[in-house]
Amino acid sequence: MKKEWIQLMIENETLKLKFTDLLIHYSIVIFLLLPFVLSLFSFVQKYILHNYKGVRSPEEMFLATLPFGIIAIAFYFIQRNKLKFKTVETNLSKDKIKEIIEQTAEELEWYPEIINERIIIAKTHPKWWTGSWGEQITIVFDKSRLMINSICDPNKKTSVVSMGRNRKNVNTLIENIKIANLNSSLTQHYHT
Repeated sequence: MKKEWIQLMIENETLKLKFTDLLIHYSIVIFLLLPFVLSLFSFVQKYILHNYKGVRSPEEMFLATLPFGIIAIAFYFIQRNKLKFKTVETNLSKDKIKEIIEQTAEELEWYPEIINERIIIAKTHPKWWTGSWGEQITIVFDKSRLMINSICDPNKKTSVVSMGRNRKNVNTLIENIKIANLNSSLTQHYHT
């Protein structure tokens, strides 16, 4: 992960991926667009190249593949939304936050790949009953907030669904931090 990407992720609140990982993440969109794009090529053949020899007219091909194009657009927005970070505000020390992340990682079987002062990237191993080939969890430290994202691992086979595991990864960590925030504020209030 490039260092300048961390600042871009903080500014855009969106996970930044390598080009190949983006292709894998959006592969469902590309797959669904293929029939639609091929039908558009028949228009080029008929009206520009004047060498169309198909059985169906380009208009019929367009109408037959239009649902694929519409579904592809819907999946584009779904996949783009999956790259958005969820954030949680916290006044906890960085050591306490790392402790909570370690506990959550142990609970949810995350395996760290990158750990530094600004970012943590962890992966999960595939579970045969989830239909997912594993998830990639990204945690970015930004002043008094933590940015969290979980997507199907782009380094594995393409998977559109994680059977709720991505949501569980994010929500469990956020909940654990909120509980620690509450306990911390109660302790401070009790001592004052």
